[in-house]
Amino acid sequence: TEESQTACGFVVEFVDVIETRQMNSSDTNVDGYPASALYQEYFAENATNSLYAKLPSDLQSAIIDTTVVSGHGSTTSETNFSSTDKLYLLSTKEVGFNESYDTAKEETRILDYYNINNNNASRIKQYNGSQNYWWLRSAHSGSTRHFCYVSSGGSYYGGYAADANGVAPAFRIGS
Repeated sequence: TEESQTACGFVVEFVDVIETRQMNSSDTNVDGYPASALYQEYFAENATNSLYAKLPSDLQSAIIDTTVVSGHGSTTSETNFSSTDKLYLLSTKEVGFNESYDTAKEETRILDYYNINNNNASRIKQYNGSQNYWWLRSAHSGSTRHFCYVSSGGSYYGGYAADANGVAPAFRIGS
């Protein structure tokens, strides 16, 4: 089993939501986070609207590649997915949820911040001054239509992939 590097080293997480987007234009989590429209548009190496490319060059030079492991939905032929990314969405485990619906929860660990502050209030993010839902990269293993997200009150939920929820990336700093 490949282990995620997403909670290793110095991890920086966007404090708030930078925009709202659908994970996919239809309600599907088949092929997981790396195949999602959101990932392909913003996070993939050749993303059409790369968030990484929008960062200042001095910050880009400090961001290191990260092995990202993400869970799969209820499609029986799927296993967990792995990608190598500069920016990525966090998983359920990384933000302090130990949910059985994340098949990759054993391949990552909780971020130190959420280990110390493991409560709903610590997971609340804002968008345009209001508390907002925000996506996690974990496909909901009980469904072929849902991804996991954090609610505006900081709780765990699974929601339709075509819902528009917040995007709050993370990345690792290193040399």
